Amino acid sequence: MKPNSLLAVLALAGSMIFGSSVIAKDVDDKSSEKKQISLSKLRTELGSAVKNGEMSREEAMAKYRKAEASGTIESLEKNQEDESLLTLNGFFLGGKEDDDGQYQASFIIASKSKDKSEWPRITFTGKRFESQFSDLRKRDAVLINLGEGTAKKMADGKGAGKKGKSLAMRKGKGKGGSVNFYSIVIGTLKSKDIELGEFTMEVDYATLNKYSAARIKDEIMGKTVKVTGVSGQFRDNLLLIKTGQTLKVRTSGYFSDSKTLAFAHKFNVLERALPFSPDAHGVPPETFRGFRGVLRGKIVEVAGYEVLLRAEEITSLDDASTASDANSIKGKLVRINGFYNDHADKFNELQLSDIIRVSVRHANPIFDMFGVTDVLEIVEQ
Repeated sequence: MKPNSLLAVLALAGSMIFGSSVIAKDVDDKSSEKKQISLSKLRTELGSAVKNGEMSREEAMAKYRKAEASGTIESLEKNQEDESLLTLNGFFLGGKEDDDGQYQASFIIASKSKDKSEWPRITFTGKRFESQFSDLRKRDAVLINLGEGTAKKMADGKGAGKKGKSLAMRKGKGKGGSVNFYSIVIGTLKSKDIELGEFTMEVDYATLNKYSAARIKDEIMGKTVKVTGVSGQFRDNLLLIKTGQTLKVRTSGYFSDSKTLAFAHKFNVLERALPFSPDAHGVPPETFRGFRGVLRGKIVEVAGYEVLLRAEEITSLDDASTASDANSIKGKLVRINGFYNDHADKFNELQLSDIIRVSVRHANPIFDMFGVTDVLEIVEQ
């Protein structure tokens, strides 16, 4: 069987993420074709779900990868796929390695119907893209083919390559533009409107991870912000929380102009909480930041491919760990994410109060969350 390259495309809340994978060409070409068309529909649906705050990017990527690997997606008619949607005009923003050492090349997509601050972005992730885009310079106008996973520099005078277009790609402030901010925000309830599904809170703390921004945390800390988009059973939760009480909420985005947070509609959190303290909410001690190794502990919360673990023991310490005092986490809570890849099946077996062994890596000391690596074992269930 001859290997073909398949580009997995997810349109995620104003941005797109690409990951290359290799599939074998099936002897039955029709079956293979139908599967790819089905995957195309799935990634469109997942993109819409993320844009609407119904799931995070990690969850969407995990669902797509699982469907791609299982081969269980129902086939669709071929005419449902619109090839014209796979080609876009854009600009190259540059390439660099992320915290996990993966090369990422970023592009911005021009849109006549949107303010420049709202133009969507695309990121190609994978080692092969480093050489593939080596001839591109920042702000080069390009033609992007999503189906092939390519971006070709446009000739002068064509499309986005005309004089002045490099200026056109510069982002303005825009009006009402939002940015992703996946975080758990803790604070005091100031006011609420159950009918509109919104409330205001004075922010005591906001957790940071690779999908949230430190500048947004700094901007909202100690300030009163509005949270919108609360619906369903979470309006009932909001109804029960009294003004002046502490609550925690999971957010998916932030509108800087209006100082407004968007409620996350997937793996939702909106509930009363203990007044903020690092110990109560899984914010790691400074002396534990940078830790790499294996922890043993009891699960306190498990949801959304995240685990809140009360650490009991450091079973091994990686040579690459930079924590000044690894044992400072003993008896404290640590939040771990990233279970959507190799550990998705095992994660679904986890329950509250399970004792587990898990290897973690602190990719960036400013993050409050640790990422799971290769070890996940249920010691006592």
